[in-house]
Amino acid sequence: MNDEILQLLDAAIAETRRLGRADLAGRLAAQRDQVTSGAWHVLVAGEFKKGKSALVNALLGVPVCSADAVAFTSVPTIIRYAPDAVAELVLDSGQRRTVDVRAAPRYAIAGTEGEIRLQAVEVALPRELLREGLVLIDTPGIGGGFAAAQAAATMRAMSLADSVLIVSDASQEYTAAEVEFLRRAAEICPHLLCLLTKTDFYPEWQKILEINRGHLRRAGLKVEIMPVSAALREVAVESADQTLNGESGFPALVARLRGQLAVQRAERGAGPAAEAVRSSLRQVAGTLTAEHDALTRPEDRGAAVARVDRVHERAQNLVAPSSRWLNTVNDRFADLQARIDEDLQARIRKLDQEAGDRIRSGDPAREWAEFVPWLYQRTNDELTDCHRHLLGLIDEVAAEVAAMFEGESADLGRVVGGIAPPTAGDAFALQQLSMRGSGRLELAMHAARGWSLSSSVITTMLVATLHPGLLVILPITAALGTVFGVKAVHGFKTARVEQGRNEALRSVANYLNQARVDANRAALNILRHARSQLRDYYLDRANELATTASTERAATIRAVRADTYSAQRRATETASDLARVSSLLTAAERAALRR
Repeated sequence: MNDEILQLLDAAIAETRRLGRADLAGRLAAQRDQVTSGAWHVLVAGEFKKGKSALVNALLGVPVCSADAVAFTSVPTIIRYAPDAVAELVLDSGQRRTVDVRAAPRYAIAGTEGEIRLQAVEVALPRELLREGLVLIDTPGIGGGFAAAQAAATMRAMSLADSVLIVSDASQEYTAAEVEFLRRAAEICPHLLCLLTKTDFYPEWQKILEINRGHLRRAGLKVEIMPVSAALREVAVESADQTLNGESGFPALVARLRGQLAVQRAERGAGPAAEAVRSSLRQVAGTLTAEHDALTRPEDRGAAVARVDRVHERAQNLVAPSSRWLNTVNDRFADLQARIDEDLQARIRKLDQEAGDRIRSGDPAREWAEFVPWLYQRTNDELTDCHRHLLGLIDEVAAEVAAMFEGESADLGRVVGGIAPPTAGDAFALQQLSMRGSGRLELAMHAARGWSLSSSVITTMLVATLHPGLLVILPITAALGTVFGVKAVHGFKTARVEQGRNEALRSVANYLNQARVDANRAALNILRHARSQLRDYYLDRANELATTASTERAATIRAVRADTYSAQRRATETASDLARVSSLLTAAERAALRR
């Protein structure tokens, strides 16, 4: 099917260029590039120290990502194709700074450039695997699956990726947290592939592989697991040993990635390409038809000129800053920004209330180890749902703008492509509580202070009164000492718990505020990109229609002014051109119907 679409695109490009519509030919050429080599984003995710960076390095055959045995990746590394190797740091402000490619792994670990935080490290390499449009994104590790602090950011990136590789190693079977993370990932991105790394290091890797497959089956996940060894791949590349390369599992992985790329392009690229051909050829056919009618039907020339004048005016209104569709884009996205900000605020308030109730009803010092993953998971639930809601709202706006544009124009295309995956956001985490549980020694010391207080009171009483009932008072002293000791311990415990609660509430507030800031920043980036993409797409279509209207008007006026001989000759030419265009248009209609 791709070959048929490419042939159709090539024929349409040649025809539109021959007929003087370089703008339409350029649009179709860009669509052809999208079908053959458009960017295809593959996200690499997983727990800490499972071999994600080593996997990316082994795929590309160069150490572009840090595979340090101790240090962790702090910001994502995005690797794409370019004829020459180059690396850039994407600063927190959005600005970029060029650095040496060899320094890129170091910046990915540090996560900063001096005192400035980084959003990502972008590397372009002249590697054959990347030439086909593959873009690899090595993400920071997450600890604890969906209950990890950074899981929501990773899920946001997954939802915008074309495919996701989930990496684990052969040291142990999937944990419950990893299975839950995989389940969530499968809901977000249907194109999922699991990789089992370090098979060279663990002799029992095949047993782990079968156990993991069992875990996925029981979880109802139809996800394939492929075993790979980055170490074997590295040795195989250095020694040019094809047998060892096959044992590494990487040739099978590369074939799988290329196969996925071909399938997705066939599914997602052919339809928009056929629609682009159909839209472009309809405009050309409309111009030829209007000119041919004016040439062959002189009695209708006055009406034809009036019609093209109206169409020209309408098309000019379509590209004006005051056009309804453009105002709708601006208004709706401003509304979306306010709605998402309000939604995030409400979700964070809800989480703060839930967390506060749980903290106030217990002892944070004792329950903190269970509380932290609970809060992470609840936060990730809310932020992931909010992100899903945002994407749904953007789809609704796109549909509304499409309908409005269709109502204002004679031609309508569909938005081609998707929103580019943002990189995973900066990690944020709840601080460890400094408040500890009270040890026995501390409690004993506070009890002793209680005894000292009671002894001082009794001594003062004796000195002041010299009462002969001392023998009666001494047993009372022991009882009062016990009471004061218990009160002192209870007061100490209560103060410690209250102090721990206050500290926990502050920590939760800081965490939730950072979560809201990061989620809001990610939402704004998506909204800004979606608005720009939607606006630019329809503005390009509007400009095409304006050019078509101008071309049609000029052709009609020429036809009206042509003498009899020129009109007859030109009518023959337009009839021939229209027949060729109509034939291509019929093929495009058939291709579009098969999508």
